[in-house]
Amino acid sequence: MKIQEIKEENWPAILNIQNDAYHQIGPEELEVLKSKYSASPETCFVCVSNQNDVLGYLLAHPWHGTQPPKLFEPLPDTGNSDTLFLHDMAVNSQSKGKGIGRKMVKELIRVALQKRIKRITLVAVQGADSFWSMLEFTKVPRPTICPSYGENAVLMKRVLITQ
Repeated sequence: MKIQEIKEENWPAILNIQNDAYHQIGPEELEVLKSKYSASPETCFVCVSNQNDVLGYLLAHPWHGTQPPKLFEPLPDTGNSDTLFLHDMAVNSQSKGKGIGRKMVKELIRVALQKRIKRITLVAVQGADSFWSMLEFTKVPRPTICPSYGENAVLMKRVLITQ
């Protein structure tokens, strides 16, 4: 398996994985997902098998402020920022437990450090905060999160550069 930039032909598989992964909050439209990719193609990628089947995807983009972007809406112009918002990461159900998520996060951190990004933030949904905690993300106290993220959503961050 390898991690690579998202190609146009990957989007149907990304939509299928997303639809399968998010039972509590529902999937986002293709236009919304592509707006994240357009904002920062170098921090959005897929993990593919040797047969080029999409096993998982990750979408991250620059973000300002402490409140995460709203779900189900195209991303507004974000400009440059020292923070990345990890909008979405999902792995197809047949590939879970094979380290694909960890591998994609490791690649995101590598790219983020090259770009001098200071931190990565995300909203953990559907009880995924325990997974993100294993990857050194910590809960942000007293967050303001849009209700579209669902019940029990947790804002988290990982500091990469402390200066």
